Amino acid sequence: MLLLRLAIRNLWTHKWKTAIVGGLLTVGTLLVVVGQALLASLDLSMSQSIVHSISGHIQVSKAGAKDRLKLFGSPNDGTEIGHIEDFPRVRKALEALPGVEAVVPMGFNNAVVYGGNILDVKLAALRKAEREGDRTRTKALRNHVRRIVGLLRGELGNLEGFVDLSRQSTEDREGHAAVETAAHDAFWQGYDADPQQAMEFLENRIAPMAMGEEMMFLRYIGTDTARFTQSFHRFELVDGKPIPPGQRGFLFNKLNYEDTCKHKTARRLDKMQDRIAEGWTLKSDAELKQWMELNQRQYKEITYQLDDLGAADVRKALQAELGSQQADLQKLIQAFMAMDDKNFAKRYKLFYAAIAPYLQLYAVNIGDVLTINGLTDAGYPTSVNVPVYGTFRFRSLDKSALAGATSLTDMMTFRDLFGHMTADRREELQRLQQGSGIKAVAREDAEAALFGADSDADEAVELAAAPTGSGAAVAAVGRDASAPSTGLADAATDAAAADLARLDLKAGGRRYGRELFGRRYNQQEIDGGVVRHAAVVLKPGTDERAVLQAVRAASDRDKLGLTAIDWREASGLIGNFIGVIYAVLATALLVIFIVALVILNNTMVMATAERVREIGTLRAIGAQRTEILAMFLAEALVLGALFGTLGAGLGVGGVLWAQAVGIPAVNDVLVFLFAGPRLYPFVTPLHVGVGLLAAGFVTVLSTLYPAWLATRIEPVVAMQGAE
Repeated sequence: MLLLRLAIRNLWTHKWKTAIVGGLLTVGTLLVVVGQALLASLDLSMSQSIVHSISGHIQVSKAGAKDRLKLFGSPNDGTEIGHIEDFPRVRKALEALPGVEAVVPMGFNNAVVYGGNILDVKLAALRKAEREGDRTRTKALRNHVRRIVGLLRGELGNLEGFVDLSRQSTEDREGHAAVETAAHDAFWQGYDADPQQAMEFLENRIAPMAMGEEMMFLRYIGTDTARFTQSFHRFELVDGKPIPPGQRGFLFNKLNYEDTCKHKTARRLDKMQDRIAEGWTLKSDAELKQWMELNQRQYKEITYQLDDLGAADVRKALQAELGSQQADLQKLIQAFMAMDDKNFAKRYKLFYAAIAPYLQLYAVNIGDVLTINGLTDAGYPTSVNVPVYGTFRFRSLDKSALAGATSLTDMMTFRDLFGHMTADRREELQRLQQGSGIKAVAREDAEAALFGADSDADEAVELAAAPTGSGAAVAAVGRDASAPSTGLADAATDAAAADLARLDLKAGGRRYGRELFGRRYNQQEIDGGVVRHAAVVLKPGTDERAVLQAVRAASDRDKLGLTAIDWREASGLIGNFIGVIYAVLATALLVIFIVALVILNNTMVMATAERVREIGTLRAIGAQRTEILAMFLAEALVLGALFGTLGAGLGVGGVLWAQAVGIPAVNDVLVFLFAGPRLYPFVTPLHVGVGLLAAGFVTVLSTLYPAWLATRIEPVVAMQGAE
C-alpha cells in the first residue's frame, strides 16, 4: 500500500512528464484494442462473404494435381487441378463426418457470349408485324431496318481504307456484296412483292454481317444447382425462377447481368441513381459528371434503336419535358441528358417511362436461350446452348464485383463446355452412328474391314473401335478413286443431298433443344460425371480446423485421393488479405511501441536524474536497492494501468460507436470484405486484455533501465549533489 501511495504521489509531482508518457500509452493501447477489433470483425465478415457465397468452409480437389486450386486466382495461376475420382463415393464419405452439412460439386470456368444485334431484333419484330398484318408497324420497322442496313454499309465502307477486300475470304466478300444489294433502292422497291423472301435474305445474309452489341465475358460455376442454392445461405433469387432440379439452365449473377447485358445508357443512369442515393451530387462528383457527359455524347445508343413510331413518341415526350419545339431528336436527347441535382430524379423516371420501352434494354433476356462459347480442357473451342432462368445475388453483396462476377450453370452444361463426355453427347453420337450406318469392329479386324473384300456401293463403311480410354480410332476411308464407278455411289449421293435439302434444320434444332432442356437428370447422373473440385459446407458452430483434419484423415484412410484446404487458402490472394493486414498492423504497432519505448525510457531517465536527492535521502534512511526498484516498478504499473485503462476504454467506446453506426464500404472491394455495405465491428474481453498487457509491458520495459540507475545511486553522492 505504501508503494502504491508513493507511486501516485510521485506521478502527481511530475504531472507534465506523466501526462506525456500517459498520452503515448493511451494512444498505443487504443490502437491495439481498435486494431484487434477491426481485424477480427473483418476476418469474420470476409469469411462470411467467401464461405457462404462461393467457397464453402473447405475445398477438396484431386491430390497430386499439377496446380493448386485457387478460386480467386490471377491470370498467371494454372488451372490444371485435375478432377475428383468417383465423386459419389467422396460425397458419401465426407458427408458422414461429424459437422459436415453438404458436399457440393463444382467447376469454375470462363466463357464468352456474343450479344445479339439490333438488326436481329428488328427483323423478328418486322416478321411478326407482317404476320399480323399491321401495315403501320410494318412500314415503320421496314424503314428502320433499311436505315440500319445503310449504316452498316457505311461502316463496311469505312473499313475498305484499312482492309484489302481482295485478300478476304469468299464468305466475307459475299457478305459485303449482300450488304450492297440490300442497301440498293431496287431491293426495297421489290420488298412488297415478296416480303418473306426479302426478310430471309436480310436474316441469313445481312444480319450475320452486323456487329453484335459486344462480347460479354462470363465467369461461371458449374454445380449441382439445387444443392448449391440450399447449401450456400447467401444465395438469393432476384428475377425469374430457379433452375428446376436436375435440369439444364443458367442463372446470371444480377450485378454481372446488369453490367454486361443492359443497355449502356440505362446502366449508367442506374449507377448515377445509386451514387446520388449514397449522398453524392452531380455538382461536386467527377464520376457522376463523366457518366452524364457520356450519355450526352453517345446519343446514338438510343437513336440507333428507334424506328419511326418510337422516335415520334420519344420526341413528343422530350419536347414536353424540355419545353422545346426542337424537332431534331439528337439535340433533344443531348439536352435531356444534361441533368443536374434538381431534375435528375424526374428525368430518370421519364427515361424508363418514355424511352426504355422502345429500346433493346437487355442483350439477353430471361427466358432466352444463351449460347456460351468457351474452351474445353484440351483447349479446343466449344459452344453450348442453355436456357436462362433468371438472376440471383449473394445477399448483402449486391455491389461487390468479387461476389457479383460469378454466375451459375448446371453440371451437365459445364461438362459439355469443358469437353467431358456426358450421357447426352454419348446418346447423340450413338444416334449419328446408327443413322450413318457406321458399325463398330474389333481393333484386330480393322485392316480386313477397311481393305479386305470388295463391298457394294450401298454397304456402310466400318470403323475400327479404339480401346477404351486410348483416344485412338481408325479413320474411315472411301472407295479407291481409281476404281471404276458403278453409278450407285453417285445416285446415293444425289439422294442424300435431296434428303438434306428437305430437312428443316432450324425446326430440328429447336426440337432437339426442347428435348434436351426438358430432360431431368437423376442424382446419379449429376454426381457420376466429371467433378473438378467440391465445397464442403459445415454446420453452424462446427470447428473448421477439426473437420479439415478429419477430411484429410478420411481421404488417407479411404484412399479418396483428395487434397483439402480451408477457405483462406482456396481463395488465394483474397483469402490471405487478412494475414497481410495483420502483418501491416503488427508492424505499425511495433514501430509505435518502439518509439514510445524510447520516449518513455528517455523521460524516465530524465525523471530519475531529477530525483537523485530524493532517492539518496531514501537510501540514507535505510531504503534498500530492491525497495527503490520496487518503487519505480510500482510507478510504472500504476502509469500503465491508469493510462492503459483509459486507452482501452476509449478504444472500446470507439468500437461500440462504430458498431452502432457502421463503417461504410466506399468501394466494391470493401463491400466484399465487409460482407455488405457496412462493417459493424465488435470488441471482446480478449482485445481489451491484450491492449492492457501491451501497455503494461511497454511501461515496465521502459522503466527497467531508469530503475536500475536509481538503485546505483549512493546516499553520500546524492547528498553532495544536493549541496
